[in-house]
Amino acid sequence: MIFTEDKYVKLSDQLPLDTPFTLMIDPTNVCNFKCTFCPTGDESLLKRAGRPIGKMDFPLFCKIIEDLREFPRKVRSLRLFKDGEPFVNRDLIKMIAFAKQKDVADEVYIISNASLIRKEIADGILDSRLDRLRISVEHVTPEKYKALTKTYEDYRRIVENVRYLYEEKTRRSHHLHINAKIVDTGLSSIELEKFRNDFGPISDELTIESLMGWSSTFDKDMTLGSKPRTGIDGRTRIAEIEVCPEPFKGLAINFDGTVSVCCVDWSHGTLVGDTRQERLVDIWNGPRLHAFRMFHLQKERKKIPACANCQYLKGHKDMSRLDDMAAELLERFTQININEVMNHGITV
Repeated sequence: MIFTEDKYVKLSDQLPLDTPFTLMIDPTNVCNFKCTFCPTGDESLLKRAGRPIGKMDFPLFCKIIEDLREFPRKVRSLRLFKDGEPFVNRDLIKMIAFAKQKDVADEVYIISNASLIRKEIADGILDSRLDRLRISVEHVTPEKYKALTKTYEDYRRIVENVRYLYEEKTRRSHHLHINAKIVDTGLSSIELEKFRNDFGPISDELTIESLMGWSSTFDKDMTLGSKPRTGIDGRTRIAEIEVCPEPFKGLAINFDGTVSVCCVDWSHGTLVGDTRQERLVDIWNGPRLHAFRMFHLQKERKKIPACANCQYLKGHKDMSRLDDMAAELLERFTQININEVMNHGITV
């Protein structure tokens, strides 16, 4: 996990958490791209899984942000993305501004394909005081953009959208951090150099990532047969692990308010709550998520269909891995005093 890793503090040393490190809220699971390596791009896969489709309404988003204020401290990262392209939701700028106004997170962070970030949207991003934006660059030529996304080929528009945003944020001395990243789908050295040349001058950071699998990997190989040897960061060596860190450090709220335990649960197969009916703090401390964590600590995650063959969890950094501490953590979580939790107004 980025925060523990950067501070050289093991995740296991901080558990259980009274406040999630990260909270992901999906403004929409609709995307204008149909990328070959993303579940959202495969309509037949989504239909088989029975995943609902839609956009989060602004009142529900506000309710979730108000819920966040009930935790003892701010979350470290509020991430407004999950399964779709965030800017498909026309309320996104309002959402960013509301979250920043309520001061519920150390940072508000978005990942976008940048195709919709024209001048008006870029100005709105800066006005809303967004902290971090990661641009998903799919390729560096129109032809290969279309081959990967199935719907889009205007590579120069992506570059120009990012250029305007970067130049305007520089002109305003805005704190927004722009990270341009590309997934290595078999890029040549010439293509990688073009990515660096095109985006280096208009970004604060460049990243080259590996293809990753998702939850329920057996449904479809999202790594496109690449057999990656590293995690998504392109550096961490893949290793077999039994206890996934995700249920212990954050939550992912789907567009409809249901709550998954992690960002790669594209099929909504790990639901542990519903923010339309429950307080977020109750979900974090509640019995469904507790039972989910116990399955992992007992090294029985393969009994959970969405987790059984998940490729993503193999790429977690060493500082986040919990296997060696599973027995001690199992004891810690078993001894959670339910009465004390209830005395703090939390229903379990």
